[in-house]
Amino acid sequence: MSSSNDNAGQGEKTMENCDSTGKQQLTDQNLAELDSRFSRRTLNTAQISTNSKPSDGKEDHLFQFKGFREVLDETVDNAVPRYNMNHPNRGLAVIFNNENFDPSVRMNRRVGTDKDVINLERHLAQMGFEVRTFHDLGVLDLRKVLHQVSQLDHSDSDCFVCTFLTHGDDGVIYGRDGTTDIQALFDLFRGEQCPTLVGKPKIFLIQACRGDQHEVGMIEADSVDQTDARGSVVTSAMGAAPTIPSGADFLLSYSVVQGYYSHRDTAFGSWYIQALSRILENHGTTMEFTQVLTIVNQLVAQRAVERCLDPRMVGKKQIPCFMSMLTKQLYFTPKK
Repeated sequence: MSSSNDNAGQGEKTMENCDSTGKQQLTDQNLAELDSRFSRRTLNTAQISTNSKPSDGKEDHLFQFKGFREVLDETVDNAVPRYNMNHPNRGLAVIFNNENFDPSVRMNRRVGTDKDVINLERHLAQMGFEVRTFHDLGVLDLRKVLHQVSQLDHSDSDCFVCTFLTHGDDGVIYGRDGTTDIQALFDLFRGEQCPTLVGKPKIFLIQACRGDQHEVGMIEADSVDQTDARGSVVTSAMGAAPTIPSGADFLLSYSVVQGYYSHRDTAFGSWYIQALSRILENHGTTMEFTQVLTIVNQLVAQRAVERCLDPRMVGKKQIPCFMSMLTKQLYFTPKK
């Protein structure tokens, strides 16, 4: 099998023929008092009581806000609430697949991305989504389509899914003819821009590089077999902070952590989409979605480049990541 990178760096390094598996001023005294208060306070989640008061008998307003008691009672006394997935429609899932790029962009063809499209279309449709796929769009057309989608009436939908299969770099993804800021694309679906998706999950799946570093393998500290580096990786805190929309109910799942290459098998598709498709096939309608993504992390972390024309690539690994602004559990329960 062959592997390649979804990287946007200048002179992209490919890995063809690689085999892979109120306002108050905070003074020093204020900070000292806060530190003292928190050092004396132990929060035992097994003994949370909304009627408890501090030992001095005064009302503790530290964690008080409108609806606090109701939320805490619902969360502690019952299960964490779930998103309502009983709307007439599951929702729209759009896929932006960029395999070819203009010569001026100087980006390699993304061989194997068609396998990702096939996998995603099949499994998203099985979960009840209306799937629409767009191929090799330029930046302006990509923005136009997403803006149009954000202006649709999603009132009868459970949620929204958007997938980008393309080259990328720190904070940007590639259209056929150039780059676009990915934050601006997320922002199209904030509450003020897309009111009919307020309170509903907005899921973004990004299969693209986010830098030019290669992940390496390390021996897991708690591993029984110390000769096996299964699932262990070295992550990096370099680069800007990951892009996080300020609106609630977003879930951003990246194929790789900030600053690193993302691997794509030219015969079977990207490592990330392969793993995601497999878990969706087996557990997509029964498992909570952030648990799905955690297992995807585990599966991808177990893989490594085994053989490559460039010997420097042998042993390189990858770890996806996701950032959740979800406020409830997300289950894609089957439609009746």
